[in-house]
Amino acid sequence: MQRPPIAAVALGLLAALASLIPIGYLLLRLFEGFEAALAELARARTLELLLNTIGLTVSVSLTALAIGAVQAWLTVRTNLPLAPVFAVLATLPLAIPSYVLALGYLSVFPWFSGFWAAWFTLSLATSPYVFLALSAALISSNFAAEEVARSLGKNRWQVIKSVTWPQVRPAAFASVLLVALYTLSEFGAIALLRFDTFTRAIYNAYRGSFDRTSAAALALVLVALTLVVIYFERRYRGDRWQAPTASGRKRRIDLGRARILAAVGLGIIGLFGAGVPVVSLIGWSVNQTGFDLLRLGELVASSLAVAIAAGVVIGIFALAISVWNLRYSSRLSGAVDLTAWAAHALPAVVVALALVYFGANLVPGIYQSIWLLLLGYLILFLPNALGLVGTPIALVPRSIEEVARSQGLSKNAALTKVVLPIALPGILAGVALASLTVLKELPATLLLRPNELDTLATELWQATEVLAYSQAAPYALALIIIAGVPALALNAQARKLISEVS
Repeated sequence: MQRPPIAAVALGLLAALASLIPIGYLLLRLFEGFEAALAELARARTLELLLNTIGLTVSVSLTALAIGAVQAWLTVRTNLPLAPVFAVLATLPLAIPSYVLALGYLSVFPWFSGFWAAWFTLSLATSPYVFLALSAALISSNFAAEEVARSLGKNRWQVIKSVTWPQVRPAAFASVLLVALYTLSEFGAIALLRFDTFTRAIYNAYRGSFDRTSAAALALVLVALTLVVIYFERRYRGDRWQAPTASGRKRRIDLGRARILAAVGLGIIGLFGAGVPVVSLIGWSVNQTGFDLLRLGELVASSLAVAIAAGVVIGIFALAISVWNLRYSSRLSGAVDLTAWAAHALPAVVVALALVYFGANLVPGIYQSIWLLLLGYLILFLPNALGLVGTPIALVPRSIEEVARSQGLSKNAALTKVVLPIALPGILAGVALASLTVLKELPATLLLRPNELDTLATELWQATEVLAYSQAAPYALALIIIAGVPALALNAQARKLISEVS
């Protein structure tokens, strides 16, 4: 058995230990008030929160899967007119924070709240995760196998069910996992839309009564839900890392008269996902008077600096874990990968408070510094990068490595000189996604940032708390614009490959 690179092991273990900090903090709080925690878990209110959280997570996951799958299949596999344009529209909601999306609808429809509002908003916000994963999987899937199935007399639906779906199922399950964990941990949109889930209840417990024991008990339920979601995803996703051996000629399916209907349908989804919130924010911005452009420039600069730094750090750790777990797989590497995912559904406010305790009591040197903020981002968003970074590394055929080693390269040299250069686009995509997510993050930034650091997200939230929509709108628009750069970068490769399908 080949030994993994020492750097990969060291970084992987460090990331796993960091991910255990919030869970350890929750256990500490739980043991300090064990009876109170049990009483909290036994309340009827906790069961209501559990049903609300599960119901929202399942409904958003299924809806996002349906939207993303339809968008991916139509843009990649059919003769849809202006397919690259619709690919951009499918990705645009990534650039809009979910709380900004909710704000856009609330500013137009004051009655927009409750379960259906939360379901609608989060489904639109998370469907790009499914679209990106499935479009890449459909482009790289085995076209030849589908042509053989059609030649044997199977109709289009039978081909999709028996040939296409088994090939893209791993990507679909991986993307739905991200959607489910995103929904479990979402706070901003949930709070604005006034729908009670565990995240809102935990935040209210901390903010309203400083009842950390009750909040810790509820947060541990979220951890348990996360582990259940990860278990089912890994059990039913199939072979995640099997690359096709023959692709065949990539032909588009002729939709006939349904082309226009499909285009209209995707246009409506794009309108709801990006058009309505952007137009509403523009309308509020027009009413803004005496706006400070210098202040806006400072906030853009600080937001970009923090997001790029965090994206690079997260990308390095994601690369280390992916290399270790995929090229030198072992029980320890699998445990590290699972640990990184385990804290992903924790509300950012819980992770932030755990790090405040950690920094103030154990490592005071990093308390209220940028380093503690970067550590919080690493814990929260490492899984976002793991999926995108790991997929291209795993899809590099091992035969290429074997050829490189036959030329005298060591295992590690073949990895750095052959595998990683081939996987570089996916690695950069993981960094871009991490940076994009950091740009939109709110609760952890509010609690962990140094006193002198303000970002677009924090300035925006302070304005929305007092319902100053016209004051918040310019910051929201600026956030959408700069977040659109990594969002379009994530979509660039998919658009290129879509244009190559004949």
